[in-house]
Amino acid sequence: MVEFFTGLQPLETGETDPEKLIERVRELDRSEVIDRVLVGYSSTWPHNHATAPFALALTEKFSPIIAHRPGVMSPVAAARYFATLDVLARGRLAINVVVGGSEKDLRRESDDLPKAERYRRAIEYLDIVRRTWTSPEPFDHHGAYYAAEAVKILTKPQQGQVPIFMGGESADAVDFGARHADLYMLWGEPFAGTKERIQRVMAAAEGYDRTMRFSLSLRLFVGDTDDDAWAQARSAERQIGESSGKFLRSSSTDTSVGRRRALALTDEELHDDCFWSGLTKLLGGFANSQALVGTEERILNTLGTYRDLGVDTFLVTTGAEAAWDPALESFLARAKKELA
Repeated sequence: MVEFFTGLQPLETGETDPEKLIERVRELDRSEVIDRVLVGYSSTWPHNHATAPFALALTEKFSPIIAHRPGVMSPVAAARYFATLDVLARGRLAINVVVGGSEKDLRRESDDLPKAERYRRAIEYLDIVRRTWTSPEPFDHHGAYYAAEAVKILTKPQQGQVPIFMGGESADAVDFGARHADLYMLWGEPFAGTKERIQRVMAAAEGYDRTMRFSLSLRLFVGDTDDDAWAQARSAERQIGESSGKFLRSSSTDTSVGRRRALALTDEELHDDCFWSGLTKLLGGFANSQALVGTEERILNTLGTYRDLGVDTFLVTTGAEAAWDPALESFLARAKKELA
């Protein structure tokens, strides 16, 4: 089975009227093809611990992936929060654990650990979270980063454990994902790079006697003809190029392996059949900027190749804003049938 995710900006910058958020959430709830919706995290954005429960209360099917940074709250408090929310959401919850990211954004929330140490802390963090969800008896924990006594929660997740999604390109990220991820989220890359990354993560997971599922994040520009699709892609490119910082961009101080790898793709604009890196260059390596451009047949064939490589979930957006567009609904319904 193939799944499709998309993303949701919780509130537009400076927005104080929730009506647009309500409209977007209900639109996604009506979708017959979107299985989950990523609600992102930044120290400057409206807090997704508020927006995700708000969205859940409005909907019947809306299934959020709540991005979460280890370190902004204690692991026991996080386990209790997500367990409670999963019960109230009737098992619709997933968590995207974000360990890396902008150093500036992390320091804004008083997290100044070096990246490698953040991953070591995150392993301990998730060890405690999972044990809190599953332990039938109270337990004590005394580790390198956390100490807690008589840990227990009275409300366990409806799903037993809330699914953990994560991504990352560094060796530390791969090791962390191999230990704790239920779904490894990959940035868009051409076929060869995607195959190499999947093999690397699978080998690491086997070392912990675990299996792994994979998602791939892509913007889709789908047209009746190739020319129509490219007109959409170039329009998004112009909007971003002519804007004055409206669109999310990678920070020049971001030295992550993923950003370097993404920027390396921009030496050539077009890869494989329809993989386009033009927005990646324009946005400085921003994670959700890699795109597929072409007709339904061309993009469907490309998704099928990724499927053969081991990807069973695609996080899809479109346009300059990397947003959901209901115009993708019919194509994705077809893709679900043909890629199943």
